[in-house]
Amino acid sequence: MDVPGFDPRNGNENATFLFLFEAPGAKALKTGYISFDNPDPTARNFKQQLEQAGIDRKEIAVWNTVPWYIGNQSKSSIRAARGKDIRPGISYLKPVIEAMPALKCIVLVGSAARRAHIFVSQITEARILSCHHTSAKAMNTNPNALAENIRVLRFMKQTSAKYG
Repeated sequence: MDVPGFDPRNGNENATFLFLFEAPGAKALKTGYISFDNPDPTARNFKQQLEQAGIDRKEIAVWNTVPWYIGNQSKSSIRAARGKDIRPGISYLKPVIEAMPALKCIVLVGSAARRAHIFVSQITEARILSCHHTSAKAMNTNPNALAENIRVLRFMKQTSAKYG
């Protein structure tokens, strides 16, 4: 299994916010990290949304509901996560969450990550929010997605002192 690691420039185990995406894309495999600095539209959109919401990279950790690559053999295209991917993938979340003592909020990014909500609710006292996926497809097919994501992230940042 190809599992990219945490971006060492982020807060990671010291992070306040954990962003949980679907699965790593091909660019994450090439860089070896799940990072908003990866050269792809999803990463670029995520970085811009964090910046617009006033969230610093030291405040975040980024992980995936399915931590391994689920695309084609040539690693040129990812497919959507299925239940058979998500169920085993979320079992890796508990040690990630337990390694984050300052964690106040988990953000489920996109519909695949939202499928892990019930599981995540059983293993953490952290607040759980959700937002739209930051992929170009999600941003381009929903004219409200960008503004809604930024509002969710700002709200999370402004109210995080109440949690944790």
